[in-house]
Amino acid sequence: MATEDTFNGAKNGFTYYFAYFNTVGQEIGMERAVALQTKMCEAMGATQGKMIKEQAGVEECDAKAATGLAETFIEGLGINSEVIQESPQEVVSKVGRCPLYEAAELLGLDAETIEALCRAGALKFMDAMVKQLNPKLSYQLRKFRSAADDFCEEAIVLQ
Repeated sequence: MATEDTFNGAKNGFTYYFAYFNTVGQEIGMERAVALQTKMCEAMGATQGKMIKEQAGVEECDAKAATGLAETFIEGLGINSEVIQESPQEVVSKVGRCPLYEAAELLGLDAETIEALCRAGALKFMDAMVKQLNPKLSYQLRKFRSAADDFCEEAIVLQ
């Protein structure tokens, strides 16, 4: 029940966010709105990564350790993630139900638009976050879901 409540709370928050984003995009143009979203997500991801690194007391970590630290943040949004491949250099996860996707879909956005917003926002956030744990890490989207009941495949890679 707690995970479902967390998911629903995150979905409600993202619904407001995407409604605001759409309004801003109509006023200043979607290209500019997306660029500003990317800039904000990169800054917030870096801040979140610094906080996680300080709280964990680590200097630098590999992909496996970074995944463990990042999972806490992801679970805080009610997202279920299952590791399907794991090594110190690369961890690939199957990411289930997503409050961002469902919030955007609720507002009438199509899968292509949601993917573009995810790539420009949430994925930039996660990449900036893991780079704080180790500058040689990257966060990658390998497969984007085709619908709310599908899944994304994401990876943390040590280069």
